[in-house]
Amino acid sequence: QRGREGRHESCLQQVSFARQDSGVMATDVAAPKEVKPLQAYNRHIISEHLKDRSPYLEEITSHLKEDEISMAMGDRLFPRLVEQLTAPGRAPEKLVEALRTICDMCSHQENKSIAINSEVISAATHLLMHENIPVRRDAARVISSMSLLIGGRGLLPIGSSNLSDKLTKAVGSGPTLPRLAKLLLSCDDELVKLHVAEAMQSITIFRDGCQQVVDQGTVVGITQYLCATLPDLPATKSLALCLLNLLQTLAAVTMYANNGMRDILGTGLIAKVVGFLGNDPSGALPNVLPKHSTHATDIVRQALRLLWHCGNNMKARVEILQAEGVRVITQFLSDTDSKVREAAICALNVVSLETQGKKDIYAHSLTEIARIIHEENETTYLQETAVQLCRSASELPVFRFAFARHVLKSVWLLEKVYGTAALAAISPLLFPKEDMETRTQACVVAHHFLTSSNISFNGDDIRVPPVCPLPHVEHPPSFSFEECVDILHNLIDLTEQVEQSKECLKALAGMPKPKNELANLLRAGLIVPPESQKAFVESLVQD
Repeated sequence: QRGREGRHESCLQQVSFARQDSGVMATDVAAPKEVKPLQAYNRHIISEHLKDRSPYLEEITSHLKEDEISMAMGDRLFPRLVEQLTAPGRAPEKLVEALRTICDMCSHQENKSIAINSEVISAATHLLMHENIPVRRDAARVISSMSLLIGGRGLLPIGSSNLSDKLTKAVGSGPTLPRLAKLLLSCDDELVKLHVAEAMQSITIFRDGCQQVVDQGTVVGITQYLCATLPDLPATKSLALCLLNLLQTLAAVTMYANNGMRDILGTGLIAKVVGFLGNDPSGALPNVLPKHSTHATDIVRQALRLLWHCGNNMKARVEILQAEGVRVITQFLSDTDSKVREAAICALNVVSLETQGKKDIYAHSLTEIARIIHEENETTYLQETAVQLCRSASELPVFRFAFARHVLKSVWLLEKVYGTAALAAISPLLFPKEDMETRTQACVVAHHFLTSSNISFNGDDIRVPPVCPLPHVEHPPSFSFEECVDILHNLIDLTEQVEQSKECLKALAGMPKPKNELANLLRAGLIVPPESQKAFVESLVQD
């Protein structure tokens, strides 16, 4: 020890002399930075004397002081700390010291397992209701650390029930989760709320914890807190991070727990979350968060994930639609973060199961969906989900026809989304009321399906509207004759201007039924081909 001190003093003298040589006074020498040891490390006293190490001594803790936190070695490390945490009359700053020591030691998974078996959770649960705010903060941090292991989560329903009645008579004993929810709602300290939210997020990292949060009624507390604070943006960093952890908790619960949405539906929380997203959190939250932090983006993503997961329930979808959720969610389809865009497209996907959802998507989202599918740099997951969204929304005829018009030049996209059924979607665009450019492009699409031998017939396997008979899907000419109104009239009308229309007519006339129908229409005068194309049209019906 003396040798180390001597070397330290020598180094300081050398620094002082160097400063003096460079014209700097010795008094300006910066003091060495204080090394912050582990909490309670300086209380760990080891003696190598035989009288202190003898295993036959009756008392080996007589040197310890009642008003100090001390550590032990090996298996006694955490039991010693727990004994001191549960000792009555301990000063709050000493309790904080012991709790922080536990948190620091439990970064190692083996130590965490030992701590769980040493009733650390019981002691921390009891201290959640301590009158001192710093003690509550660090007690919540200990719960958060222990809950990352399944053994720790398994002890949460027991909580502080194992402690003696003498210790818990003031606040009572009970499970951990109700106390966390009570702290979230009743404690005014922002850091307590933050650490409680972190604990809840740690508990719901796996399915067993998600189910506990539901069964213990903790979702009710989280919902009440969010309904009281949203849609306003959090004013401080601590509250913003608290919101992030709570949204992550609910997103996990609504996805993985049985009856996870039971305590959310009908509370108004969904409308609050939609309103929060409508307040542009991506632009406002960075003002209270660190500059290079991704927390603002994460908060938006978790809010969208919550809407997505809740959207799997019919009642939740209705609440989203009543809050104009489609309009708000669509704004995030152009977000700079791909994870946010993916969460937004998934939320719209579940909302599209409702008829009103399809109408809202038609009104607000059609162009953005088409842009995403055409974008070269988008993720495959995002684009495939957008395709599924198109198919779902296309069950509404007005969306189907509008989308086909919007992407008319992208033949590959029509083939991918609808397959052969794309012919029915573009058929109205062949009518004379459309401009010639649109009619020409529609004819190009029809030509692709009627004459190409290498196309994807399937498209949407759900078949809304239904295709009857179903084998027509694999034979586009038969499908077009049965499903496309006045296709013969429209193609003949275009034979002078569009060359592809002739190839389409040849493909249709190659089948007996369309050929006979065309012959009957010509004889009845219901189709009058242009003079220059009369010979070609008559040749189609000749044997």
